[in-house]
Amino acid sequence: MSKVLVIGDAHVDEEQLANGQLDRFLALGKKIVAEKPAYVVIIGDFLSLNCLSAWDRNKRQKMEGLRYYKELEAGNYALDLLMKPINDYNVRCKKSKVGGYNPKWVYISGNHEDRLARYLETDPTFLGTVSISKDLALASRGFVFVEYKDVYNIGGVSFTHVPISGIGKAISNPTVTQKALKLFANSVVFGHTHTLDHCAEHRHGADHLNQALSVGCFFYHVDDYARGSKTDYWRGVVTLNIYSDNRFDIETQSLSSLMEQYK
Repeated sequence: MSKVLVIGDAHVDEEQLANGQLDRFLALGKKIVAEKPAYVVIIGDFLSLNCLSAWDRNKRQKMEGLRYYKELEAGNYALDLLMKPINDYNVRCKKSKVGGYNPKWVYISGNHEDRLARYLETDPTFLGTVSISKDLALASRGFVFVEYKDVYNIGGVSFTHVPISGIGKAISNPTVTQKALKLFANSVVFGHTHTLDHCAEHRHGADHLNQALSVGCFFYHVDDYARGSKTDYWRGVVTLNIYSDNRFDIETQSLSSLMEQYK
């Protein structure tokens, strides 16, 4: 069995750093130490990169003050908080001369991280000097970095930010998990939709059950574009127990419960 903790879209930005809203990552780090999953997967859209939003590119007043490195500062601080309980635990283990805990860290890039690549296509001034992987120090933190639209496999289950259709577009709600099942020959776990949804299908001639899971999101706020609209966001984290037959069990913990338990 492989135990995998999945962090849905976190949409970290500099406002959350200024307003003290990144404490959820410290609580999550404490949960990781307590439960010790073999893998920790950031499923994409960890950053918002509002400064590179195509929606707001021509809104000069709104864009004023939104800068790439401010958002990266917030992202690095969130990762520092996330990993602090694990690092502190390993220091204690070293002093006690017992084995520490080192999960496999996976950072999957989402469409919001892909904003940087799209921006550099139109203005290559900073090409080669900026990158999400480098500017979040992911390699030195021990993360495997997975490009947007690519897939990372654990125990026969595919992890990706969002399933991509045959025409290269991200699939969307409604019935997003049913659509995902049609795109993958195996089980798939993804983010992007901010909703918690699961479905399963046993195909004729196959000896296993395919599952599709959308893992919700990991933030408090509602983005400006979504204010006043109907949102079905589920806020929290998901833990999977993946078995040798490629099936997985699902454990959820809401953000409210997490903050209450690990405050």
